[in-house]
Amino acid sequence: YCLIFFIIAFVCIYPFNNFVFDYLVHLIGGGSDIELIAIEVASPFLVPLRLTAFLALLISIPFFLYQGLTFMAPGLYENERGVIFSRTILGTILFFLGLVFCSLLVLPNVFNFFQSIGPDSINISTDISKFLNFVLSLLLAFGFSFQIPIIVNALIRLELFKKQKLKEFRGIFLIVCFAFGAIFTPPDVISQFMLAVPMYILFELGLLFSNEKKA
Repeated sequence: YCLIFFIIAFVCIYPFNNFVFDYLVHLIGGGSDIELIAIEVASPFLVPLRLTAFLALLISIPFFLYQGLTFMAPGLYENERGVIFSRTILGTILFFLGLVFCSLLVLPNVFNFFQSIGPDSINISTDISKFLNFVLSLLLAFGFSFQIPIIVNALIRLELFKKQKLKEFRGIFLIVCFAFGAIFTPPDVISQFMLAVPMYILFELGLLFSNEKKA
């Protein structure tokens, strides 16, 4: 069923793949034009196709999770079902919020930053394959980083860490956030900062809304 749903989503999006790609470029450019070039002959066909597959996968995620939860449900206790279902729904919402945050705020600012620091005589032309790789890597980095509150909550609920102990790790986690940003974002301060700061804020929110189980 999951594969069938993915194929249906892919087929529905495919006729609009060029429009979707153009809209993505316009959105990231903040209304200004981004000049893209194709180094390989097949790139104008394959790149929008990859974007279509990525979008079809995103659309399919809720269905995949629903199928997985319905498969697991009979073997879980009532309280376990409630915890797992609620955390899964919240995690999915946070993942898509990460994608939206990256699309509307991070990517446009990163591209504008790169275009503004160079001399006016230089025109930036980016290969469409590298452009899409850049965009998708940032989107996924932000989508997964927005899972931090769920991870913090799970660590506390499962009693793997005490809440007070995690609070003592704040300084270390802040360093980890910037290290994560350095690894999973382009080598510029803007994108690293825009990933690290939300990660740390989400860590604090995870601590704020997580309580240890009462004995």
